[in-house]
Amino acid sequence: MYTGLTGKIKIGTTEVAYISNWSVEDTVELIEVAELGKRAKDKMAGQYGWSASADGAIEFVGAESHKFLFDAMHNGTKVVCEFYLNNTTKFSGTGLIESLSVDLSAEDKGNIAISISGTDELVYPNSPAV
Repeated sequence: MYTGLTGKIKIGTTEVAYISNWSVEDTVELIEVAELGKRAKDKMAGQYGWSASADGAIEFVGAESHKFLFDAMHNGTKVVCEFYLNNTTKFSGTGLIESLSVDLSAEDKGNIAISISGTDELVYPNSPAV
């Protein structure tokens, strides 16, 4: 996979960064349903949402990639995220960058901490596109 890193971020179709150490949380809003005459309430699934965070090593694709990420965050540009489980299986979704911190030191590789809030449904491996 991409130089040993396990996720990638795209703006449009342009890959801007590969990243390691990611976490994705997929959630659903549960709606309580009370029925007259019943002692127990039921629940049903409502709207879905997801968020992701990543920290660790980063490999920028081009000289301006870090600027593209910061601009995307400040301009509200959606980014496409792909989180790999192995070379062919991945989660993917589109989201907005909530926070971004890049640390580049002379003695070490580049590191990043990024939080993304999903704006569409998270696509699971081997599931049909929605």
